[in-house]
Order: sequence, then C-alpha cells, then structure tokens
Amino acid sequence: ERQQALYEEQRKLVQQQAQAKAQMARYEDELARKRMQAEHEAQRHQDRELVKMQEESSTRKEKSRRATEEQIQAQLRQTDKERAELERETLRVKAMAEAEGRAHEAKLAEEVNKRMLLERANAEREKWLAAINTTFDHIGGGLRALLTDQNKLIIAVGGATALAAGIYTTR
Repeated sequence: ERQQALYEEQRKLVQQQAQAKAQMARYEDELARKRMQAEHEAQRHQDRELVKMQEESSTRKEKSRRATEEQIQAQLRQTDKERAELERETLRVKAMAEAEGRAHEAKLAEEVNKRMLLERANAEREKWLAAINTTFDHIGGGLRALLTDQNKLIIAVGGATALAAGIYTTR
C-alpha cells in the first residue's frame, strides 16, 4: 500500500510535470506565434512605410519633372516671343531702310529730271535767242543795206507803195 501510494504520487507528479511541460510548450508556442505575428506586423508596417516613401518620392519626382517641363515650355515660349519680336523689328528696320532708299532714289531722280529740264530749257532759250539775234541781225543788215544804198531804198519804197496801192485798189 505504501508502494501503491508512492506509485500513485509518482504518477501524479509525472502527470503534473507532463501537464506543466505541455502548458509550457503551449505558452512557448503562443509566444512564438505572437512574436512571429509582431514581426509580420512590423514587416507589413515597414513595407507600408517603404511604399509610402516611394510614392512620395515618385510624386516629388513627378512634380519636379512637371516643373522642369513647364519651365522649359515657358523658356521656349519666351524664346519664340523674342524671336518673333526680333523678326518684326528686323522687318520694320528693313522696310524703313527700303522706304528711305526709295525716297532717296526718287529725290535723286527728281533732281536729275529737274537738272535735265533746266538744261533743256536753257538750251531751248539759247536756241531761240540765237534765232532771234540772227533774225534781227539779218533785218538790221538788210535795213542798213537799204539805208546806205540809194537804189535799194528807192526800189523798196516803190515796192511798198505799189503793194499798198494794190491792196487799196483791190478793196
């Protein structure tokens, strides 16, 4: 009986140890699961943070790219505007130079025409003066010849009288 009680006590002790060991195994298993769960949660959190940082980085890069693109477009527009302004100014200066050139040519042509007209008028005047002088020289020479030669004077007076008489009688 004593052995039976000892055996019974030993069996209870082994059973308690087995229960304690099983409970300890469950507790360790639960701790391991919780630790793994916490590690998984920490990894997921870290992954979310990484994704968030990558998205923010991507957003910043996109904003930077857009800002750079807008700046390039603005510079292109400004360059085009300046080029157009320069072309307008060049055309304006060219048109003014051409107009000044045409005005200068017209002025020179007008001066040449005026000079040629003046030369023609002077030549025409000199021709008429020469013709008038020649005519008066001939008339003067003829009158001198009439007045100095008695025969010619008598013939001229007689001819003029006969002409006047002929005109008077025909009326």
